[in-house]
Amino acid sequence: MSQNRSIGIEKHRAVPPLHTLPEQVLNSLLYSSVFISCCGFCLTVETYKLAKLPVSLPMALFVFLATLFTYNLSSVQSLLRRPQQRKSKQSDAWAQRHKKSMALLGLVSISAAAGLYFYFDLHINRWLMLHLALISIGYTVPVGYKSRKVRPLRSVPLLKVFLIAYVWAVVTALFPLMDTGLQVWAHQALLLFARRFLFILALALLFDIRDYTYDRSTNTLTFPGLMGVRNTKLLSLVLLLLYVIISVSTETGPVQIALVASGLSSALVVFFSSEHKPRIYYALLADGAMLLHAGLIYLTLR
Repeated sequence: MSQNRSIGIEKHRAVPPLHTLPEQVLNSLLYSSVFISCCGFCLTVETYKLAKLPVSLPMALFVFLATLFTYNLSSVQSLLRRPQQRKSKQSDAWAQRHKKSMALLGLVSISAAAGLYFYFDLHINRWLMLHLALISIGYTVPVGYKSRKVRPLRSVPLLKVFLIAYVWAVVTALFPLMDTGLQVWAHQALLLFARRFLFILALALLFDIRDYTYDRSTNTLTFPGLMGVRNTKLLSLVLLLLYVIISVSTETGPVQIALVASGLSSALVVFFSSEHKPRIYYALLADGAMLLHAGLIYLTLR
């Protein structure tokens, strides 16, 4: 979901270098966070479809660009702190070998997102957006306070997955509704938020499983460290079950079938996950579950 971590389903650290053109393209899409940003774009479009509202491409693009910036924030931070650092050509980690390019991508993304926000006058509560920005920055960037460095939020025991699910649910479920003038505290809006939160939280736990060995080496307490990998997978499946129950009780017809199908396919990804799976498994299947989720709804409601 390199040590570069950021809000959302987290990025992937060490991957062996790939040399063929298709593999290089795949690496670029996955580890520059373009793929995960496309997932954010598609979930935003899905929200409009579920609410039976016209799709706002500026809002979907805003979410795409904001996600791209957030996921590349650690590279931006690294470049700003050490602008003269040399490119690491020998590192196996794609992110390390392309850190400057990712930092540039992040800066361009946030500039473009700001331009979209003001040009199209997107109606997002600025206080809500500010607190999400603070969470995203605090998640990745350690903060200095009275000559002491406060560790980033991702290092707080057990908090990481909840922050990921919360930010993704707000941005992809509530932002689109807010932009259309709907009341986000309405019953149906909150149910949509709850569904999205449960779905993302179930997937976020998989990245704790993926990083189980690494987190143990850094003494970072996560759910697998607290309750074991097997019980963490069980917790993820329970969350998906709750997601399916809410979906069945709030939707009908083809939409209901599509949501249940996305829950079942995600359950298969959870079932076969382990700390020994290659990182590409999580990059394509765990993150890709969001893309499948949105794709099924789009095909149902197009």
